Amino acid sequence: MSSTRLWLSLVALTLTGGLAACSSGGSSTALAPVPSAPPPSVAAVFTSGITASAALDDAVAGPDGRIWFTEFNASKVAAVTTGGAVTEYPVSGQPCGIAVGPDGNLWTGGYGGTIAKITTSGTVTGYPVAGAHVCGIISGPGGVLWFADYGNAKVGAITTGGAVTEYALPPGANPYGGIAVGSDGNVWVPDGGNHTILQISPLGTVLHAYGSGISAGEAPNFIVEASDGNLYFTEDASSTSIQDKVGRITPAGVITEIGTLAPQSYPNEIRIGKDGNAYFTEYSSAKLGKVTIATGTVSESSPGLGPTANSAIAAGPDGRLWIGGFQTIYALSY
Repeated sequence: MSSTRLWLSLVALTLTGGLAACSSGGSSTALAPVPSAPPPSVAAVFTSGITASAALDDAVAGPDGRIWFTEFNASKVAAVTTGGAVTEYPVSGQPCGIAVGPDGNLWTGGYGGTIAKITTSGTVTGYPVAGAHVCGIISGPGGVLWFADYGNAKVGAITTGGAVTEYALPPGANPYGGIAVGSDGNVWVPDGGNHTILQISPLGTVLHAYGSGISAGEAPNFIVEASDGNLYFTEDASSTSIQDKVGRITPAGVITEIGTLAPQSYPNEIRIGKDGNAYFTEYSSAKLGKVTIATGTVSESSPGLGPTANSAIAAGPDGRLWIGGFQTIYALSY
């Protein structure tokens, strides 16, 4: 497969025996298709310095004024200045997620059984986590980084010194997407295997597994908290006949699906922009989606950004959205 997120979604379907067969419930009421929004203004496109077929998978604004991307196929991370100068640093094991840690370093996980710390000068220190496949990682409660371990069906915490503790998730769990920290101080983890959103305490205890409101055949993927205190997440459908969706969950666990997308759009990462709204990438359609938080409405750019698949997204320090495609980086004004 040419994209990590598409590949991960399909692997999850294989491992779970098909998402529709193990739905945790919720309404399947069809929603109206989301409206088209004016296309974002593509301010710049960068390809120089990016390894061919790198598959830019996740992104974060770094502490050094650069935007940092993981390159799944290239087993590298790439740091790009707001002017488009790209520097790549090798890491082990097909990196997926990336975050800024409480120590000011970059932290990444991937498919190599390792979580890596990367300084802004490119020095890499790896910490082994046997069997780990980590695509969701975030700085969280307790002054540690929290991560979703798809390979071991666990959630874990790693200190800035590299000490790892992992916690079991419910049977059948497949946390193959991104995670978030809520205003309640808990970690929120989409569980694509069980079609639920997990609320996990700073002690690693699964407090709740919320599934009511998620339509049959939908698998939560990425999640982010917005300024209204709710969390917004993308959903991948298991069938070409089912529309992908975008959902919202309150801190009390009430789930509402607020927008539908075309089947196999493969909505991926979702991030908060400078305007307080949530923006998400669509791998298959190469579109940019938007959740207007004030109204709870979902819209999409039309046409898409370009011919390459898009996964990574981050709000840059220059006030633009930065999006990573298969071997292209876009800077968008909005």
